[in-house]
Amino acid sequence: MEGMHSEELVSEILRKRPGMTRQELERLIEEKIQEFGGIIRRDAALLLVAKELGVAVHREKLLRSLSSLKVRDLAAGFRGVDLEGYIIERSSLGLTKEGKPYLRFLFTDGEDVIRVVAWDEAAGAAANVSVGARVVLRKSSVVQRKGKLEVVLGRGSSIEVREPPNVNSLIELLSRFRAKTEVLEVKKVVREAERTVLFCLDRSCNLVCLVLPPDAEVPEGSFILSNFSEERMRGLRVLRCGRECFLEVLREHASRCAPTAMQDFVARGRVVGYLLFRKLGGRLFLLTESGQLQDLVMFSDAHLPNVKRFLGRTVELWGVVRGKAGLIASHFLHFLPSEDQAHTPEVQYPEKPLLVATGPVSLRATLISLRLRSKCLNGEPLFHVTALVDDGTACVQALSNSPGVLRKLYGIEESDLCEMGGEALGKITDYVASELRGADLYLEGLLVGAVNKLMLIHRVELLQS
Repeated sequence: MEGMHSEELVSEILRKRPGMTRQELERLIEEKIQEFGGIIRRDAALLLVAKELGVAVHREKLLRSLSSLKVRDLAAGFRGVDLEGYIIERSSLGLTKEGKPYLRFLFTDGEDVIRVVAWDEAAGAAANVSVGARVVLRKSSVVQRKGKLEVVLGRGSSIEVREPPNVNSLIELLSRFRAKTEVLEVKKVVREAERTVLFCLDRSCNLVCLVLPPDAEVPEGSFILSNFSEERMRGLRVLRCGRECFLEVLREHASRCAPTAMQDFVARGRVVGYLLFRKLGGRLFLLTESGQLQDLVMFSDAHLPNVKRFLGRTVELWGVVRGKAGLIASHFLHFLPSEDQAHTPEVQYPEKPLLVATGPVSLRATLISLRLRSKCLNGEPLFHVTALVDDGTACVQALSNSPGVLRKLYGIEESDLCEMGGEALGKITDYVASELRGADLYLEGLLVGAVNKLMLIHRVELLQS
């Protein structure tokens, strides 16, 4: 409120308070501005002073600049205020225990943000407004709740949509103001018994896991998610959609992310082996199409049965995180087998020395050391055999998860591992390692790695000395 309109209200106050001078009124206005730390404008302070002096100002006589304020001008006790700006976060429509409808949202005028709660009819109207829409809040009130200002849309209030949402404008606002709103693009849906997991790209083209209830309706393409909970799990951003979460599918929205955006979050290759850690988890070895060996660290046992299940098969691994030392499995790791695995050609193992060999190979070597580690998960045996072998040209680490190799070296069936006690198994493995140290072996397997080579043993025979 400026110029002649400000003067009209000043004149109205002085007319109704004839004992007050212009100087005294200006002093009250200045004191009111200082009372709010200088954050409210003169027109807002004048309105508060008028109210305190008992001078009624009818809304129809207010200038737009008086009724339509900026967020920074608001103070507790304001009534009949209009605010124009954008909704950048919102909940779904909720009900109190008494059945009273309400809806919460975050509002910005482009400079500041403030929380808004709409009740009754205003809540129903707000439920039809999309995140990112440009709106006018009519006849709102301002209250202080838990030390912070909050706008209330109650009886007589309304919300008017000026412009429908524009995704690019919304993304720009989200880059400036902190809000629990995200623009997501679905890349993969995994339905599990207790949950549905969506692998998505966010507005910065980073991987996000969205966890929904198992029976939730799954969006396709791009959508806006708001009022979610968020956590970080081993470097992966995880969003969860609760009771008051809001989700809206975008009908027309081109992908902002390059086709290669997912390559850092999905690993592809053939599962060629695994190592078990002493306590929890293990390490999976994946052979890519280019012949490179990738290893994936798992810090829990939850994924180990799937590792065994897909041993020797080509898979896509969703839910991986690329750390400084390699791939790390997230809590949402998912194995997706390749469809083209109907026929696996028989592997030929040409005889080659370790020093120059790569790929499938057969050779004679001396056993330097031998170890066995196993564990049982819900009655399912898992194990690995590790060895150090030397063929005279090089010495390499060897690994096997083959039941045939276990049987040949230790005389133990895989099914026996869950029935044998740890002490008995330890005595057997120590005895076999001692007896076979220095023995000559015939090995068939896959030699992988460029510098630190690893031989994945598929078959072994003990040679007579």
